[in-house]
Amino acid sequence: MNTWLKRGLLVVGVLVGVLVLAVGAAVAYGQLTYRRTIERDLYPIEADTSPEGIARGKYLVEHVIACSGCHSEHDGGVLSGTFENVSLGPIRGTISFSNLTPDVETGLGAWSDAEIARAIREGIGRDGRELYIMPSQKFHKMSDADVAAIVGYLRSLEPVRNELPEMSGNIFGKTALALHLLTPGAVGDPITAPRVAPDPGTLAYGEYLVTIGLCRDCHGESLRGGKSPAADALPAPNLTSSGHLGAWTEAQFIDTLRFGTTPEGRLLDPEQMHWPLYGQMTDEDLSTIFQYLRSLPAD
Repeated sequence: MNTWLKRGLLVVGVLVGVLVLAVGAAVAYGQLTYRRTIERDLYPIEADTSPEGIARGKYLVEHVIACSGCHSEHDGGVLSGTFENVSLGPIRGTISFSNLTPDVETGLGAWSDAEIARAIREGIGRDGRELYIMPSQKFHKMSDADVAAIVGYLRSLEPVRNELPEMSGNIFGKTALALHLLTPGAVGDPITAPRVAPDPGTLAYGEYLVTIGLCRDCHGESLRGGKSPAADALPAPNLTSSGHLGAWTEAQFIDTLRFGTTPEGRLLDPEQMHWPLYGQMTDEDLSTIFQYLRSLPAD
């Protein structure tokens, strides 16, 4: 056999061997770390069950964060949880979105206020395990007052019994979740000091609403647009002044979210952009978001 051919085959063999070892190591690590238990103290939070607190929590849950996008069978539905069977190439599994009603056996009824708050802001469940898929990295800066209001609102819901399957997957599914190959890791740094929201109406508050409203999940970290998480969805548009938004007025921005039609006449798909939920935010909050987006530097 030709010397160069032998050397080529040797190189290919080495590369294949390294690849097999790397994949094997990743799979082994994924299996060992999947649903690991995280030891962490609870940051003290008490539910705000005052009428004002429940109203604030309802507003955040329904229109800012839009929790029903995952935790309900349809937008605006009962937050009794749901699940999806996933099949992405070799990755197979079941993803469960928890029952957020105060049912004792299948919901949050047995959880403490602090445990619910930790799940929201730190991505750790009552059993100390990571809550895969939960976008806690975006909720990490949520204020103590807002998370207390959300917990108070969830406490006020009618309990619904809905037993959901456990999060599960084949060897590739577990590895993908454990290594955060599909979504960012949910677990953030421990919260050990009070969180306070910026003053309403400020650019900082606009950024706060954009962050906890999960706008960056679709529109990218820079908000300059990006590929939507949904495989069959159109790319999310650029929200900075260098995109279409740069030519819009504040009134047009608000009307777009209220009615689902852009000034150019494009209809927004409510399955991709949950405008029926986000569009019910107050004029003041939508105005603040618009002013924040307009403040971002153009490309």
